[in-house]
Amino acid sequence: QTLGFFFKDAIKKFIVTQCILLPVTSLLLYIIKIGGDYFFIYAWLFTLVVSLVLVTIYADYIAPLFDKFIPLPEGELKQQIETMAKSIDFPLTKVYVVEGSKRSSHSNAYFYGFFKNKRIVLFDTLLEDYSALNKEPAEGEDGENEETKTKTKNKKQGCKNEEVLAVLGHELGHWKLGHTVKNIIISQMNSFLCFFLFAVLIGRKELFAAFGFYDTQPTLIGLMIIFQFIFSPYNEVLSFCLTVLSRRFEFQADAFAKELGKAKDLYSALIKLNKDNLGFPVSDWIFSMWHYSHPPLLERLQALKDAKQE
Repeated sequence: QTLGFFFKDAIKKFIVTQCILLPVTSLLLYIIKIGGDYFFIYAWLFTLVVSLVLVTIYADYIAPLFDKFIPLPEGELKQQIETMAKSIDFPLTKVYVVEGSKRSSHSNAYFYGFFKNKRIVLFDTLLEDYSALNKEPAEGEDGENEETKTKTKNKKQGCKNEEVLAVLGHELGHWKLGHTVKNIIISQMNSFLCFFLFAVLIGRKELFAAFGFYDTQPTLIGLMIIFQFIFSPYNEVLSFCLTVLSRRFEFQADAFAKELGKAKDLYSALIKLNKDNLGFPVSDWIFSMWHYSHPPLLERLQALKDAKQE
């Protein structure tokens, strides 16, 4: 990132965050105040609606404020993506390439959209043909020397078409196996539980007194105390359980890509992505079990190894 881009990005993020956070927080506090004994139900329904709206508009209206999205041009890769999506009944409507290289070398791919309107987004850093790092420098470019040219030539980034398809096979595995829906259900169940417990605890005067509020019980302060402090042990346990579940989902998605015949290409793609994303292949198993939502590279490669050899 250039310095100018960094500050421009930071200002955009601040403005967008405030435009969303301020009205949502204000409405939530208002609902809690006027909701009566069952305010936790109304508060949960409100946050559910807000979440669905944000998920719906994010990719089309918010993300383009920060990154440039262009349709993937007609060609072999697009045709192969459409064929693979059709083979598993994925309702694909559009495929985009996002200009992620202006931020970092991080590579990724994802899909979004509800019901029959699914779209796939590929980072330009994921594609060899789109990665800025792989482009040949213009001849006679000022300040260009042989050493720089050699480094640029030797440092390849991104994946071949077959490897991109393998990565997409993994991502589409999350959809086919219902991982996205399961995560939404778990998230909403947790949200409802938290609002219910908040309703039980909000009347406890000693919680406010512990933070110096002896005569008043401000709703916003109650939200901060209960969600940041009282729920802290619960959040740690929940985070660990979700990490374990996420790792299980990742192995299942890898297995799905393997069933599509993409084991060999996914094997090589994971190695390339780990390199491009500056990942370190070796991790302590206890640390990774607690902190890593994705299994370490070597564990994923081992799970794919037998199929790759076949």
